[in-house]
Amino acid sequence: MALAPDLSAGTVTTFAGRFEPVALPPRMPTIVDVEGRSERDVWMLASDGHVLRWDGARVTDRGRPRCFTDNCCGTLIDCAKQPALCAEAGLDVCLPFGPACAMEVSWSGIRFTADAVIAVARVETGGMRASVVESRLGKNGRWTCEQGEDDFVRPGSAGRGDPGGPIESSVDGVSFQFEGPAFLVNRYGGHMLLADGRRVPLPEDVHEGYTTSVEFTARAPADLWLWGYDDGRVWRGNGLGWTMMYSGLGSVHRIWFGAPASAWILGAIGEGEEQLLRWDLDKGGGQRFEAPGATFMRGDGRDFWLVGKRALYHGDGVTLRRAEPPLGIEDAWRSPSGELWLAGGDLSVVLKKAQEEGEGDVHKGAVFRVSGGQKP
Repeated sequence: MALAPDLSAGTVTTFAGRFEPVALPPRMPTIVDVEGRSERDVWMLASDGHVLRWDGARVTDRGRPRCFTDNCCGTLIDCAKQPALCAEAGLDVCLPFGPACAMEVSWSGIRFTADAVIAVARVETGGMRASVVESRLGKNGRWTCEQGEDDFVRPGSAGRGDPGGPIESSVDGVSFQFEGPAFLVNRYGGHMLLADGRRVPLPEDVHEGYTTSVEFTARAPADLWLWGYDDGRVWRGNGLGWTMMYSGLGSVHRIWFGAPASAWILGAIGEGEEQLLRWDLDKGGGQRFEAPGATFMRGDGRDFWLVGKRALYHGDGVTLRRAEPPLGIEDAWRSPSGELWLAGGDLSVVLKKAQEEGEGDVHKGAVFRVSGGQKP
């Protein structure tokens, strides 16, 4: 079974919905991450570490977590016990592996637990593996620094201090666990897929020496999909065997499903040549849409957005519409009701202070939202 190489050309029209700007505190630089629990509880991370929260009416600054690690192995330093190491005055004279200096953590994202908001950083020091540091916002409004004690190399681990683990999902009451290799300079082990605890055989091509990142999703308990992120390979399985499918893509970013029975595949032929494929799972055939610049998806088969640094497309399961992004996009979040949040920077405004401090072209932070279900 294969994707039809002669998929018909899909029409891309113009999206005419309204982008509503979200006011940020003054002098806020590029927003690099946006995540939310609901439309009235949206959190953002600025490139300088400030954490912001939208409460449904306005955005407030919730402070800037500050944590320090040694510059050897990314080990968290207790600044209360060793304040001299965390003093800004000493940072300019730090030498590599110096015993009396520290490096400040640079935050990259936000995650949630049931009762907490946590800033996350992946610390690279040039060693065999990275380290993970987190900062939790307390009820008193203060941020505390944390680092897990786990130092084992496990699949799914983002680095030292992160326990890792398989990617878990559930479809029609069947639970899946998909696990990739572990990394410590080199790759260790291969891929493994479990369905309700039963090991599912993988394609022969996906073995321990397979160097491409492999992703997994399931449309039904007996309709399983794998793809190679960097080489465009796609496999479809029934739990017992797999069939290689030809997509014509050089890389595959994401696969998801819609109704009636269809598979959507976002990938690229080459750099800047992104395409969206829709394959009819019952009849065969489908459509191929040109979507240059789109590198990730937010949403589902009925209503989704394709997003890139300077690219934005809206799909309703039938039609694809191109939008002109009102900002340089760093991240996007889509709420359960379909509201889209876009975070990044105003490409027309470069912060002079950041430029003077040698940080390059840091843009003024910008955030926009689009109401769910908007149509042209």
